[in-house]
Amino acid sequence: MLADTDGAVSRKYTGITSDDNTLPGIVIIRGDGHVVFRQVASDKEDRITISDLVGAYDRSLGTRGPGLVDERYAAIDRAQVRLDLGGGHLPDGATGVASLTALLPIGHYLVLGPRIGTDLRASPLSLGGEVALRIPFWRSTAAIELGGIAGYAFDPNAALFGGAADLWFAYSPKWSIQLGAEVDREAGATRITGTIGIGRLFEL
Repeated sequence: MLADTDGAVSRKYTGITSDDNTLPGIVIIRGDGHVVFRQVASDKEDRITISDLVGAYDRSLGTRGPGLVDERYAAIDRAQVRLDLGGGHLPDGATGVASLTALLPIGHYLVLGPRIGTDLRASPLSLGGEVALRIPFWRSTAAIELGGIAGYAFDPNAALFGGAADLWFAYSPKWSIQLGAEVDREAGATRITGTIGIGRLFEL
């Protein structure tokens, strides 16, 4: 335990706020005095997970401890509500698209949920759902999603279906961004679109 009454240690290792309060953080200092890990977060939900902290200890000490039980804290295991905006190509010209999707993780590798969308030229409103296989590639903060979309598009009356590929990245436990590409058939025509989305993540 350390009584840092003058804030000198806080200033050196984690920093202080404008009103002289210590910023909460975790610092690992090797035996030779070198800082080998530092993580500072003012919001408790942005702080490092226990599994990542143990991993940082192992890397700094050159050890390898047992894995921890998944406590479903990781961003990839959270539900999300995502807004996507973008544009694309129809046989008769360009168009703009938007969609709002709510996705629930089923296990660690599958997400599914309802979706509402619009196409500025082809269909003002479409209602449907999305299911995607999620392939993590950077711990629990980034993944490739390969999915299918099905539903009903209003005006013109046509079934809306297709496939999508997305690159998903969580930049905090609360928020994610996503780059996507989609190919589908609507009103007998093939539509190719690209989108960028932002998602709000919720702990289950």
